[in-house]
Amino acid sequence: MHRTRLSLQRWLRAMVRFTAANLTLLAWAASLTPASGGVVINEVMYHPPNDRDELQWIELWNPDQEPADISGWSFTKGLTFTFPKGTTLAPGAFLVVCRDRVAFAASYGPGLPALGDFTGRLSHGGERIELDDAQGHAVDHLHYLDADPWPSSPDGLSASLERICLNAIGEPAGNWAPSPLPENRKPAGTPGRPNTNARANPPPTIGQVEFGSPTPGLPFPISATILDLDGIAEARLGYQVLTLANTFSGGRAKAPAEIELPMTANGDRFTASIPGQKEGSLIRFRIRASDKTGSERILPHPNDSRPTWSAYVGSNTNKALIPLVSVLQFGGPEQQGANLRNSFNARPGRARDRTPREPSRGNTALVFQSPDQSVPKVLDYIRVTPRSGGWKIRLQHDRPLEQMSTVNLLFEFQPRYLLSEHLAYEVYHAAGSAAPLSGHWRLTYDGRPLGYHLFIEQPNASFLRRNGRDDRGDLYKLLWYGQDIVGQHEKKNNPESGHAPIVAAIEALRKSTGAEQWKIIQQQFNVDSFIQYYAVNLCIQNWDGFFNNYFVYRSPGPDGKWEIFPWDEDKTWGDYDGASPKYDWYGMPLTYGMNGDQPPRMTAGMLMGGIHGGPSWWRHPGWFSGPLLANPEFRTRFLRRLREIAEKVFTPEAMEPAIAAVERNLAPEVRYRANVVARNQPVEANDWTSPGEFPSSNADVASDQFRRHIESFRNQVRFRRQFILKELDKAGVRSTATP
Repeated sequence: MHRTRLSLQRWLRAMVRFTAANLTLLAWAASLTPASGGVVINEVMYHPPNDRDELQWIELWNPDQEPADISGWSFTKGLTFTFPKGTTLAPGAFLVVCRDRVAFAASYGPGLPALGDFTGRLSHGGERIELDDAQGHAVDHLHYLDADPWPSSPDGLSASLERICLNAIGEPAGNWAPSPLPENRKPAGTPGRPNTNARANPPPTIGQVEFGSPTPGLPFPISATILDLDGIAEARLGYQVLTLANTFSGGRAKAPAEIELPMTANGDRFTASIPGQKEGSLIRFRIRASDKTGSERILPHPNDSRPTWSAYVGSNTNKALIPLVSVLQFGGPEQQGANLRNSFNARPGRARDRTPREPSRGNTALVFQSPDQSVPKVLDYIRVTPRSGGWKIRLQHDRPLEQMSTVNLLFEFQPRYLLSEHLAYEVYHAAGSAAPLSGHWRLTYDGRPLGYHLFIEQPNASFLRRNGRDDRGDLYKLLWYGQDIVGQHEKKNNPESGHAPIVAAIEALRKSTGAEQWKIIQQQFNVDSFIQYYAVNLCIQNWDGFFNNYFVYRSPGPDGKWEIFPWDEDKTWGDYDGASPKYDWYGMPLTYGMNGDQPPRMTAGMLMGGIHGGPSWWRHPGWFSGPLLANPEFRTRFLRRLREIAEKVFTPEAMEPAIAAVERNLAPEVRYRANVVARNQPVEANDWTSPGEFPSSNADVASDQFRRHIESFRNQVRFRRQFILKELDKAGVRSTATP
């Protein structure tokens, strides 16, 4: 049952050629000696798309000429499963071990040879998987990762990991490749049939790829170390040059053909140079190498989420105070809202739409030029989706931008929103809350200058990890327009758990009061997270953030606790529908958002009435804010923390650096945008906006508007803080500075 081993003599002869600089590749080449033979781990789906971990699976293969009795064999690393008595793999047969056989059959179809259900969960970030025989001896293993040199497309983008060559052990990344990507995201791979990447002989190893930043008009050299025990027959460099002149947005033009250049060998080092290109071009390139048996490797792999390397021709020309971002879209634009979330946000009993709409691979590039970096950063094969007021930029998880994997890039119709939302997050950060990153970039989209935009980090798995949270928990987004608990909480991950966790938490609050309720709050809630969130809401008068505009998250495990994260902070700092042009509203009551709070009576100074009763800013208590803020023990702690923030965080002295930074960085950007973006502006007041709040194409008008906004933020800190402290004095909440 043992396969033919690679010749030891051939291996020793090959070793003589390698230098100390090639030790990393040498280790991989050494691993091409196979294990003892027999059944192998042949394919792994460790991160199904859309985090549908019920669709995790591992495929075994018996390549031998004899049946293999695997009764009592087991997986002991990464997951737990023991093969039942009488389990036999026929010659050439495949067998899939599933986390959920029912889900597997529904996705891949009935009739595939499958066992299960295994316990445990394969990590999305990396895992050692070990297959042991009935005596506990290791038969095969691998230790995959979600970072180089492992392919990225199996990490949630639909592909599986396929073993390339039987005549090489399964441990190194070089013996695994991604299965073909479907057009739209859906669980893919080749369970129950031969791998698309299978090769009888190990292909060449390509590594130590080196290239710099191309200079306009000058050759662009690229080099790599290429090794193979059978000898290299050929190595070629393929490249495309993409410019605004040959973009094929909307499918109106064709992509430029790939050009191939021979690579010149100097020992095991191969080089080639791409001819000089124009400033602003994007070069995509890859390496193709074949050995003398005809076995071929292309790197990056054509099935990967980044099938080429990418380089931007040009230096960092940024002279502004904020980063410059150029988005180059190659291919048809995505539809707004393209995602799979509705597949697990349907109500119980309602048919679930599993129709995939997310592309498996993006075809847009982003060039990021920071004021403090000499070389532009290129993020290629990303996804850019239109959304209200701008775009949602989905980067690849292993190549984030400023620690963010998904960014909302916005210029909504009121310029104030670009200032108020960012400054709101600054207060949350200063108070110690987990909140999205935000700031401003100057945007050019397909060569069109669009001026400064607000960027906001999307709360997602990378947001959770950045804030030290376990990303396996349940994340929900509040939707004010939905119905009941399920309808108003959009599930963002973990479709298996659905809405059961959040329904249970809210019902527990509903059915309890007083000391019993406080005990539940302590057991199930991160009290500090909710206290700080509501305290900052009161400081910035986030009237829309108690029953709306937040994410809630429950950490995994039976003892997991709920947290709350802010979102959509535009109408804050004295702004509401029908607000005064001076934004001089400072009186949102400290009872706002709690059960029992009543809408204030309309007075002559209130410009608009709201559909909820009272002024337009008043809203009913939220699912969480109502019971939490009304609980006596929670409220005592909440008011005490509100006083601390008003005395130490939300003060003119503490907030001035953030406000001044916005003023300094954006003052020139306001004029720049007014000069380069021509548009017709309505300037008359209506029921929803204040006079003169739309963007102006006149630089002087826009600058004056900007200065008035900046001054209103300083006034908000001063006068809103005075109101809060006065109300806390009335409530008997003493200063934290008092002994």
